[in-house]
Amino acid sequence: MEWGWLQKGVLRAGETLSSWLGEPGSREAVMAAAALAIGLALAIRALRWQRQRTVSAVLSARAQGEADALRQELRQRLSEPGALFAEGGGAAPTMGASEAFEGDIEAVARTVLQEAGGHRAKAKELLRRRMDGNGADTAALNGSAVAYWRQIGALSLLDNSPDALRAYTHAAELAPKDAEAQMLVGVLHLRNGSLAEAEIAFRRLIEICGPDGASFMRCRGHAMLGDVHALREETDAAMAAYGEAQHGVKALLQHEPDNASYQRALSVTCDRIGDMHARKRDLGAALSSYRSGLEIVEGLSRKDPDNAVWQHDLSVSHDRIGEVLDKQGDRAAALASFSKGLAIAQSLARREPESVQRQWDLSASHDRVGDVEIAQGRIGEALASYRRSTEIAEALVKRDPSHPGWQRDLAVSYHKLGSLQALEHPVEAREALEKGRAIIAKLAAIAAHQAQWRSDLSKFDDVLRTLRG
Repeated sequence: MEWGWLQKGVLRAGETLSSWLGEPGSREAVMAAAALAIGLALAIRALRWQRQRTVSAVLSARAQGEADALRQELRQRLSEPGALFAEGGGAAPTMGASEAFEGDIEAVARTVLQEAGGHRAKAKELLRRRMDGNGADTAALNGSAVAYWRQIGALSLLDNSPDALRAYTHAAELAPKDAEAQMLVGVLHLRNGSLAEAEIAFRRLIEICGPDGASFMRCRGHAMLGDVHALREETDAAMAAYGEAQHGVKALLQHEPDNASYQRALSVTCDRIGDMHARKRDLGAALSSYRSGLEIVEGLSRKDPDNAVWQHDLSVSHDRIGEVLDKQGDRAAALASFSKGLAIAQSLARREPESVQRQWDLSASHDRVGDVEIAQGRIGEALASYRRSTEIAEALVKRDPSHPGWQRDLAVSYHKLGSLQALEHPVEAREALEKGRAIIAKLAAIAAHQAQWRSDLSKFDDVLRTLRG
């Protein structure tokens, strides 16, 4: 249809052009003019097509940029300690949970957030309206209600809102056979300190996956169930759960020995089991398990040396091994292991200079090296390590002075630095110690008002619940 219309238009244009040439009866003039008109029409169409492609590319790049920014923000949020991890411990979700949360953010950034002009609250409202428009018949959404609730949850995670757990719980209720949905609910309960609810979710995940040990999601369920037991200090139960996870991953690797996700999961189980051995003060077994994990991530890193995840895992493995060697009294070997971790942390920090997590990892690595240097009596070198650690921590706190965990870490750095300087540099020592004390005093004052804060938060939540209907 479109081409026939174009032909007629071109012939009319050709006749018009032939009259301009002064030979209205000339067939050659008409054909020449027609050819010219066709060329012009095709050129216009090509320009329009190119313009559409350019606009589409710009919009796609903008959407991808927003998705990348939101993912980075989500990673930062997930790396912050949850209720159970305030004293240090693994704060971020593991074994695939982070990737699932980020997938939800990717989906919302490319769709409803664009419609909402980048406003998160408006995007959540749009998602709720889509579900409300189908009434109670969630089947009419062909399963998309689950995705909508997960997207609401992901946006709420960015805002640190209690809506996150409620939204992911709704998604899990709508898809009771969805193992990943159960995993995400369990992770959020785990971070909130609700161990009983987390255990229920992880056991349901394992049940959904069935008795087949060679299921990757089932392995994740056992690993996270182990985390619940570990946080309860049920060391033997945690060890058993981690062992189940490890057994399942090994079975998977028999069929796909080159699967990098399975290999990394195996290294994680080695680390978890090593942690339990260390908790039971079986340092030899802990060291053996950590070294098994290190061997795996070394292999992954050799295959893909630019992969930041593998490199970070490698750094963590060196740090774990260094801690055990330090407890065994082998200071030289501990320092060598910590130094390897430090070198990797420095490389990652240079590669991702805007990443807060990379900078904190670097600060912690300098701190570990300094601790061993003190134990060896190398005071000058330890002082230099602590200074580098403190400088990084100061810069990070300056970027975000509202983060209490970072404030406390900086105070600890000031204490170490001041204590070491006390004999030879008393003026500098006093300055560092007073800075650290001021931070702790401020945190103590904040803690004194936590009850009031909780009351204030409940008032906000009461009103927000009325808005959610």
